[in-house]
Amino acid sequence: MIDKKNVIATAMLGFSLAAAITPLTAAAQESWPTQKITFVVALGPGGSADRTARALAQRLQEDLGAPISVINQNGGGGHVGHTYFHNMPADGSYFLASSIHPYVSNAILGFDATYDLSDFAFINGQWNDYDLFAVNADTPYETLADFMAAAKENPGTLRVSVVPGSTGAINLELALEAFGLDKTDVNIVTYQSGGAARTAVAGGQVDMTVLAADGTLSIQEYIRPLALAADTASDDWDAPTLNAALEESGHEPVPVLAGSMRGLAAHAAFKESNPEAFQQMVDAYHNALQDEAFVSRLEAQDIGAEWLGPERTTEVIESNFEILKQYTSEE
Repeated sequence: MIDKKNVIATAMLGFSLAAAITPLTAAAQESWPTQKITFVVALGPGGSADRTARALAQRLQEDLGAPISVINQNGGGGHVGHTYFHNMPADGSYFLASSIHPYVSNAILGFDATYDLSDFAFINGQWNDYDLFAVNADTPYETLADFMAAAKENPGTLRVSVVPGSTGAINLELALEAFGLDKTDVNIVTYQSGGAARTAVAGGQVDMTVLAADGTLSIQEYIRPLALAADTASDDWDAPTLNAALEESGHEPVPVLAGSMRGLAAHAAFKESNPEAFQQMVDAYHNALQDEAFVSRLEAQDIGAEWLGPERTTEVIESNFEILKQYTSEE
């Protein structure tokens, strides 16, 4: 015969345990972050990605209630830092705060990487810099068509500075192809940093450069802008978009390849295992970029403050990856 007292006691015990466990589980999810957060910058200190990461870390630690440190893991065009981040715990204690495009894609395509795009949960591309085609101010070229015509007449003589593996290098190839030329029709001079490539065009060591537009503002008086590889023109530059320049000269448009995108990414495994905490970081980041005082501080440091969000950021990176893959496979 069933002992009703034992059944009731057992049921009450189970209810008590469930009541005790449920708050603990909820508390565990709501308590993130439970430890210090580290932002990994896959590029050197002092650059645009590093400055963006440090400004964001200082702001977000206030909202998240946990200290955020920033470390640099430089090398291999970002590959060293990406690998370091990939090997760190996927528990929300590490985030990749760097130039998340095109460096992640280029590292995947150019190295025997142990990671791919699906290992990253991209949160936001905060500072998007588009590539500018610009010539030294003392050259005679007033339009991109003028420059390409001269390259066609004198193959291999005009010098163009780029950073290897950058979107600028690929945007140059896209433009040359659109004008019926190839890489051998210009003398491509590679530099390991944007600063060195800009110094070369400002000083007249090269005739043209294709580099991030925001960074090129520092040499604005020494150059003449010819085209901007973006969807829309910029107030900072008196130049048409690349496709507008192509259309004006009777050529077909090319895909718009976004330039450097500084922003934030989490481990995909963190997003999958703790979506509430991932969304907490998304919301904190979004709220920070709605804070007028914070945005003003960013602008004072010449740091962008755009909110694309996870979906749009991922869409841009994935679509650009296909373009990068095409040109990497041709090298």
